[in-house]
Amino acid sequence: MFRFSLLLISFLFGSILSADSNWGNSIQKGFETAKQEKKFIIVDVFADWCTYCMVLEKEIFPDPEVSRILDQFVRVRLDGEEFPNLRKKYNVEGYPTILFLDGEGNFVTKITGLATKEDILILSKRILQEPNLESFLKTEMRKDKENPNLHFRLGLLYFQSKEYTKAEEQFISSIQKSKQLPIVKENSHFNLNLIRSVNGPKELAVTSWKEFIQLYPNSKRLITAKLYYGISLKESGDFKHAKTILKEIQPKLESESDQLICKETLEQIEKGF
Repeated sequence: MFRFSLLLISFLFGSILSADSNWGNSIQKGFETAKQEKKFIIVDVFADWCTYCMVLEKEIFPDPEVSRILDQFVRVRLDGEEFPNLRKKYNVEGYPTILFLDGEGNFVTKITGLATKEDILILSKRILQEPNLESFLKTEMRKDKENPNLHFRLGLLYFQSKEYTKAEEQFISSIQKSKQLPIVKENSHFNLNLIRSVNGPKELAVTSWKEFIQLYPNSKRLITAKLYYGISLKESGDFKHAKTILKEIQPKLESESDQLICKETLEQIEKGF
């Protein structure tokens, strides 16, 4: 009887380990595996004090039907309190949150709060029907043609892959459709200007950044916009105006990379090139 109890405990413990082993705890390794295996990633963002997180972990995820479909993803479980940058990047506002990402870290969709078995199955099946994020977003756009956020996200995807013409088209569509969503409109306009800074006539970039600064005087990105405005002015040959703008914002730049770019651009202006 004693030996049987030990065997039973050993079996149960081994089963628990096996179940837990389906979930990794490194987002970086998750991305690497997803790229290698051409899979999407599911990230369970939890907190130790979160009751619903425990329900999700102990009752919903172990469900045989849910477990089978999640085996088609790369699974990662992260304590959200230890990953503030991840929470910020993917706009995680509470626990539990289930993130669906691709191997490049691009956001696909998410479930916030206690997901039901049906929630997970329906959403997972929708994602798994598509070979990649581009296909998923295009399918979603066919269902909701006027959704500016879908155009914005597709624009970001194209921007990342340096398909600038396609990205520009999507950002323009997002701007046109986001009259009731000022934040989406502003973000689309900002990214459109970034494209024009790296791909296109410098005069167009100057005009676009000037327009952005006028349209969004209270933008959190105003200083960054002025930095790129100054750089575009310099690239178009207007050294005097560029120097004025860059000198004005130089003390206000927060990131080291922006400070370095500003400094190098001013030095180039002083040298006449």
